[in-house]
Amino acid sequence: MGTGKRILIIDFSNYEDFPIGGYLTFARNMMASFGRDLALAGITTSRVDPVGKWFKKKINNVEFDFFAMAKCNSAKTKKIIPDRLVNYLLIKYYRKRILSIGIENIFLQRQESLLALSDCNRNVCYSFAGLDNPLVNSKYSYGSLLSDWFEDKFFKKINVANLILGRGDDKAIQEMILRSNGSLTGQEVIKFPTRINTDVFRPFNKSKARAQLNLPENALIVLTTGRLAWWKGWKFMIDSFMELSNQKNDAIFIMVGEGEDYNKIKSYISGNELTEKVFLTGKRSREEIATYLNASDVYIMGSYKEGWPTALMEAIACGVPACATDFSAVDEIIVDGVNGYIIRDRNETQFAEVILRAACMQRPVKNDHVTRYSMDRLKEDILTHWQLT
Repeated sequence: MGTGKRILIIDFSNYEDFPIGGYLTFARNMMASFGRDLALAGITTSRVDPVGKWFKKKINNVEFDFFAMAKCNSAKTKKIIPDRLVNYLLIKYYRKRILSIGIENIFLQRQESLLALSDCNRNVCYSFAGLDNPLVNSKYSYGSLLSDWFEDKFFKKINVANLILGRGDDKAIQEMILRSNGSLTGQEVIKFPTRINTDVFRPFNKSKARAQLNLPENALIVLTTGRLAWWKGWKFMIDSFMELSNQKNDAIFIMVGEGEDYNKIKSYISGNELTEKVFLTGKRSREEIATYLNASDVYIMGSYKEGWPTALMEAIACGVPACATDFSAVDEIIVDGVNGYIIRDRNETQFAEVILRAACMQRPVKNDHVTRYSMDRLKEDILTHWQLT
């Protein structure tokens, strides 16, 4: 098996559609950019894939060397044991077999993956998907109790990485370096935004998009996309929409995505008598998401935290005005008053007001500062910083 200048990605995903989020998106962008020069170690949701050994697997008509550490049920979004712990234990258990492929260059984007491979003596590129402490806002009640211990362990091992990329703005990177308590002093963290597929996420006719999705032509359509989790601020967005719908009776709110809070959101919609106003579409393909974006009047994000928000970039790339709360990198994507609005306080009335103002913006809104982060340039940009061996 030829291994010259290849890259091994190790990630807790099936590299196709599970679990959705920024980790998967970035891994898929790497696959599109590097193709067969990658080998993939992760999980599988297929009944036929073997576990615990390397095999050939076709994904999007490209054949990859693939190592499945476990079989997972994609329909089960809430688990007793956190994915981070499962990922760490699986990598530790299968470490020798995974590394037996003989590839020297390893790409990681999860803290626990780096901890599990902290003495692997390989050429490691570590990419921060988000720059905050991941356990501070954990969905598990005990997560926050372990957050300082976990981050301390991680920063003590970070220097195993030959290259460190940060998917966040300059402020978030500096705050993270300060939290490292000297571990990252003198170590460069390169700002490296998430990439988007500008062949898919581009402006096209709103009326045609609505007709394709059977959406009303004259309604005010507000849209959000992504994981249905509490830290994405779904309650804030729904409450803000209720404020908005008091002024615009024809408004509807569409939430595209899946996640552990799906049933909670569905119950909240029903409890507030919004079943004719707020709609959950479930998981959709990238092409379908682009159609929903172009069919909408305004895109919104109510997140408490983000790394470099891919979903927001995709909306702006489609030329759709966007309104968002204050999180990392938002100022580099939304130009306030030009292609949308940012609110610094989580005020539902204020958010509803800026949504209505954004809906009046001429389309397509300014997006050239976003489309420059096209997926087409990912390989070139990474190899500018990462010397493969």
